Amino acid sequence: MRFDYTIKIILLGDHAVGKSSLLVHLAEQYEPKDNSCQCLDFRPNGHVELAMRRNGKRILAKIVDTGGQERFRSITASFYRGTQGCLLLFDAEKPDTFRHVNSWYVDLEMYTSRQPMSTFLLGINTQSHNRQVTPEQVERLATQLEMQYHELLLTKKSNAVEIVFALLDKIVTHASRLPSLTIDILPYQARQHLAEKARRGSQEGVLDAEKFKCAC
Repeated sequence: MRFDYTIKIILLGDHAVGKSSLLVHLAEQYEPKDNSCQCLDFRPNGHVELAMRRNGKRILAKIVDTGGQERFRSITASFYRGTQGCLLLFDAEKPDTFRHVNSWYVDLEMYTSRQPMSTFLLGINTQSHNRQVTPEQVERLATQLEMQYHELLLTKKSNAVEIVFALLDKIVTHASRLPSLTIDILPYQARQHLAEKARRGSQEGVLDAEKFKCAC
């Protein structure tokens, strides 16, 4: 299957905050309405790949989990490489996971400072009677970090797919306004073709310059 865009989204947050559960819900609840939409690959604690059509474009979205590395704070730069979007999770029943959001955001900024990033803040267990993080606290943090905030429902009627769709739409819209970003989300073969075309153009420019060199 050929795609117009390939987009990588990473999941960040403390251990056992719900990242792996989110992957499961994406894989299980992604019910395509036609043959152009499907779950291509799912690896628990690893990633899920979704193929879809959004606004006339064929998109391959890879949503990647940390695979437990966050437990030891051993996530490396390679995990962040080539990322266009991030879902940053906290558990409203566990205040520590909310307090650590800032730390995760600092890491995200450090490793992706050279690439534009679209990030959503996600809260789980926000409907729980044991909720310990207040809506006011979340609103302040989302405003401070300039993030959209969504409450993630990990139930039979999960809204996980809708949230991913919203993030993908934001990434594509952002990229459409900046040609350099559009190149970043093109499939590998298309990027290679553009790079080769640019290289040839550069060589032709050198040859043209040679014609006008001074012979003195």
